[in-house]
Formats: sequence, C-alpha cells, structure tokens
Amino acid sequence: MARAVLVFLGVPLEFSLIVPTYNERENLPHLFATLARTLHGHHFEVLLVDDDSPDQTWAAAKDLRKSYPWLQVIRRRDERGLSSAVVCGFRRAQGKLLGVMDADLQHDDERLPELLARMRNADFAIATRRAAGGNDGKWCWSRRLVSWVATILAKKVAHVSLSDPMSGFFVMRRDLFQAIDDGTLNPRGYKVLLYLYARCLQRFGASAVRLTEVGYEFRPRQFGRSKLSSKVVFEYLAMLFALRSHARDEFLRGRLSHVTP
Repeated sequence: MARAVLVFLGVPLEFSLIVPTYNERENLPHLFATLARTLHGHHFEVLLVDDDSPDQTWAAAKDLRKSYPWLQVIRRRDERGLSSAVVCGFRRAQGKLLGVMDADLQHDDERLPELLARMRNADFAIATRRAAGGNDGKWCWSRRLVSWVATILAKKVAHVSLSDPMSGFFVMRRDLFQAIDDGTLNPRGYKVLLYLYARCLQRFGASAVRLTEVGYEFRPRQFGRSKLSSKVVFEYLAMLFALRSHARDEFLRGRLSHVTP
C-alpha cells in the first residue's frame, strides 16, 4: 500500500532495506519498531527475505504488515543462503539506494540515517567495527581471531581495502548493483558485502568506486542462535577464490578483446 501511494504521488522511493532471515521470529517486533522510529521522514521500504524458517519468521512478519505498511515479505521455499537472499531482495527493491541489515538486533539501526546521508557522495556506505566509534562488542578472543584472519584473507585474495570486509551492514546504489547484475552473480555464504564490492571493483576499477565508512558497536544477540559454523567458514573461503577466479577471467577477456584477428 505504501509503495502504491508513493508511486501514485510521483515520489520515488529513496531507500530499500533488505533484511534476510532464518529463525528470527522473536526479534521482529523490536526490529520493526526501531526501524519505524529511525527511518521516520524517509521514503523507504523494508523487504524481509526469509528462507522458509521452521519458526515461521515469514508468517510473523506478514502479521506485522498491518502495523508497518512499508514492509514486504518474501518467503523462499527452494533456495537458501543469506547472500542469495540479499541478491533476491535487491532485484525486487524499488529504492534508489539499497541497504542490508541483519534481523538479530546486533546491527545498530541508529546508524542508518548517517549511512544514507553519506551516500550523497559515495557508491558504498559501510557500517564498520574498525572505524572511529566502532568495536566488536563482547566478542570472545577466538571469534576476534577468526574475524582478523578472514579480514587478512579478503585483502590478500580478493584485493579489497575495506577496513571491515566481514560487515553485513551497508548501503549501495541501486544503479551500481544493476550494472554488475549480469547473470553471473552467485554469492555464497554470509559475506555479501565483500562479494558485491569486489565485483564492482572488477567491473569499474578501484578508483571509480567511492567508499565511505561509519563506525558502529556490534551488539550482543538477544534471541536465537549465531549462524557461524564450519560450513560458513568453508563457504567464505570458496567465495574468496571464486572472486579471484572471476577477476582472472575478466582480465583475460580484456586482453583477448584487444587482440587483432
């Protein structure tokens, strides 16, 4: 209804926020209440993309649409994975800016207005634990170590200069996403920011992609369970080397295109 009214009035949607979910039912009432407050005054939509959660997160979200008309719910029955859920949401979104945020309340929604304001002069605005004012919260030393190693690998293998490539809390321009959405996007695992940013660098070059970062404190989870597992680690490594392989293929195609028959 909200989208129909905005379109009718000729007011384009400013922002589409994608919230990928799996068993996050308990977090939804608080999440949507805070988003309504934080994004008040913005023309926005929220697309919750749920992978057919056993706890019926999708059903609980549909019930909440009565209170939040800007909310859309996408229930995926035949596909799984946070990164592919984000891509699914981006393809359905109508906003000029596309954002991603977890439903587990660990991302600080109050940073959203600053991220949107920074997008006036950027292609990506990333909430990071490594910028001024940011930190890992109450992470144990082992999880900090895993994050540190993953960051080093991202910089060495995927050649990205992000201070926090593990972040899943960011905003990017919709036209930029559409430019790289050429049918070959196949992100795996949970680190969709790293994937999309690396693909943009490969497509346009590092000097052409404007980046800004905003510090935030990673909050402790209130409900549900962490999704970190050995499978997640394997998928992350597979994604890194897939990105490297794609970069090599793009380079070779570019070289061959300049060869005179």
